[in-house]
Amino acid sequence: MNVVKSGRREMYAALTRDAVLEAARSLFVDRGFASTSVEDIAKLANVSKGAVYHHFSDKQTIFAQLVRDSLAEGLTTVVNAIADVTDPWERVERALRAYLKVYAEDRDARALLRQVVGVLGEERTCALDNEFVIPTIEALLVELDNAGELKPLPIEITTRLVFDLLCGAAKSLAGTEETESTSREMEAVILHMFSGLRRNPLPR
Repeated sequence: MNVVKSGRREMYAALTRDAVLEAARSLFVDRGFASTSVEDIAKLANVSKGAVYHHFSDKQTIFAQLVRDSLAEGLTTVVNAIADVTDPWERVERALRAYLKVYAEDRDARALLRQVVGVLGEERTCALDNEFVIPTIEALLVELDNAGELKPLPIEITTRLVFDLLCGAAKSLAGTEETESTSREMEAVILHMFSGLRRNPLPR
């Protein structure tokens, strides 16, 4: 009986936490972080403020979790896009297309990105990038290097510069309504830039 009760409590807690996150995402996207209170989140989630604080210490912590979830979902999209590809350069190209597609098509991801530095600050934002985005870029560059496809370049610095490029692209997508055309143009430019990293670039 105790096991059953414990299981029910855990299930209820998980459902409550999910409801809080779903409500917060909706409000942060539509109103913005600054214009949303914990009381607003609790009301939309149909839970008490105490229930919100049981799962999250403050509003900023909720936002950080939403950004972490968004980055994880984006990473899953990228990984799935390259899962059946063995050619290292094709993997890079598909990863780029998938990455841009996330921000071109996901309104919530764009809204969270626009607010992230203002809410979490540079240090916490950088920590999230180090957790999700940068390791993926580094792994793809290492694959290229191991395959003899990368020019003799320092992986760490190259990773950081590629990240800065992709981060700038995502921010640009977050700031425009013409996401589809902008994404296509960015893809063409970035792939052209990436070709400069290739040891033996294909003839044009």
